[in-house]
Amino acid sequence: MAAPSVAQIPSPPPAPSGGPVVKMAVVGEAVRLVPAGSTAAFQLSALGFRREDVRATITSPSKRTVSSRLVEDGGPGSFRVEFTPTEVGVHTVEVAIGGSSLPGGPLLAKVYDAAKIRVTDVGSGIVGHPCQFRVDASQAGEGQLEISINDGEVPNHVQVVGGGRCLVTFTPDTPRPHLIDIKFNGETVPGCPYVCSVSDTSRVSLSLRDLELIPVGERARFHMVVDGSGGAELAVSVRGPTSELPVKVSGSIHDGFSAEFTPREVGAHSVNVECNGSPVAGTPFVAKAYDAKRVLIGPLPARASVGKSLQFTVDASQAGEGNLEITISVRGHNIPTQVHPQGNARFVVSFVPLEATDHVISINFNKEPVPGKSYFK
Repeated sequence: MAAPSVAQIPSPPPAPSGGPVVKMAVVGEAVRLVPAGSTAAFQLSALGFRREDVRATITSPSKRTVSSRLVEDGGPGSFRVEFTPTEVGVHTVEVAIGGSSLPGGPLLAKVYDAAKIRVTDVGSGIVGHPCQFRVDASQAGEGQLEISINDGEVPNHVQVVGGGRCLVTFTPDTPRPHLIDIKFNGETVPGCPYVCSVSDTSRVSLSLRDLELIPVGERARFHMVVDGSGGAELAVSVRGPTSELPVKVSGSIHDGFSAEFTPREVGAHSVNVECNGSPVAGTPFVAKAYDAKRVLIGPLPARASVGKSLQFTVDASQAGEGNLEITISVRGHNIPTQVHPQGNARFVVSFVPLEATDHVISINFNKEPVPGKSYFK
């Protein structure tokens, strides 16, 4: 950080011919950053003047007069104006010496309050994935915001979104807690360090292929393997179309884990797996539950005529997602069958009986037989 500069306010013009040269100036910076609740001080040099010749008026951002005191400081003509601001914003310090205003205009105290900075959306992170959090300094006053993560080891990017607010992004490269430190005008923001827990979810591999289509009422299971190079806390949840389902997780980090649940209703089930609080890649996974028992076959005539086309309906609209297979056979041999989609998983099936004997209708849904068989004679 650069050393503070000294801003010297120009001296007033010389006194009329024959009189002494009067020097009035502020010692140091004429514009200063001051923390709210602390003493602000401006050093004045007014050679040839006494304390009662100096007047100081401080006005807050809300136009209120702030009480102050003037003390003699050091040698003759050296004074100090002191006051304690409590309001964030620019305070003007107007100084008159011997009835004349201080050259260069009023002094300025820019009051800030680091305690009014708000840090939000600090969550958990995943190695190699960007993490973001927000910093709101809109009520803290003017100043410089410094943000470091793990003592500056992890680079971060600050995007100013306006109004004293910014969005901070960083990408963790190791699975460890990342400490976020924030300073405002060199003062640590209360609440720091904020902690972002980072996990390496690439250590977890899932076997989810068997969950693509799952039958209602039967236990569904999938396997999870964790790289044993460190600890891992796995959390598994499954939500059906209307409610959460109980999940049983068993196993160990050495042998792998199994998760089991039983779908109770037809529809999409969201399977979520977290490792140390962060979602594992590939989740949430959508498992589609179906129920072959809910495939309905329309009324069938008791008898049919050889060579005359016959039709019946199949309604799978309440059975869930899947593949419907329909075959009609005579004496163990399949005969030509036409399936006509009607929309919304409803179908009309037609065929022409070839012999005056039993015709067997077999329907499978996701390779699972629809309960019961139908016959034509």
